[in-house]
Amino acid sequence: TQTKAGTMYGGIKAGANFASIGGDDASDNSSTRTGFQGGLFIGKHVNDQFGFRVEGLWVQKGAKADSASVSVTTKLDYIEFPILFVYDIKSSEKMGFNIFAGPTLGFNVGAKVEDLDIKDQVKSFEFGAAIGAGLEKKMAGGKALTFDARYTLSGTSIAEDVTIGSQTQSISIKNHGIGLMIGYSVPLGAK
Repeated sequence: TQTKAGTMYGGIKAGANFASIGGDDASDNSSTRTGFQGGLFIGKHVNDQFGFRVEGLWVQKGAKADSASVSVTTKLDYIEFPILFVYDIKSSEKMGFNIFAGPTLGFNVGAKVEDLDIKDQVKSFEFGAAIGAGLEKKMAGGKALTFDARYTLSGTSIAEDVTIGSQTQSISIKNHGIGLMIGYSVPLGAK
């Protein structure tokens, strides 16, 4: 069996993010917003089972707030960098299965409630975490088709603190979501 240790790979992936908002100050009547997520990734196998992967993704987050008469959508866009530690559970010549987890660094690039810009009310940086599992269909030359499912959760509030008079109040509203992506991976560097 050919060892994977030290090999690098990269590729592209895209899919959907089923986002919602939680936290102590989030609306109780919110529902999921379906958005796009996708971008590039690069990874390295440390040995036959362990490795790491860094991704650069465009991720659409937010939520819908529903009431009896109106539905309002909060649209939050991020450039996100997941730093994932990958463990290959099972691998054969044709298929591979892995689990992954790690921190995410998100940078807000857009925030709207319907057509109203609220970027000044949303923090520019979001720290979070991702956990998930992936499948890979191996092809000739070290290339692969990939599929992954992940759950992401913000560890920090997305809302800026509110100052009323001389008092500042922290607001606890956090992103979370389930993402599904397909991708294409190719080996990098010399064999």
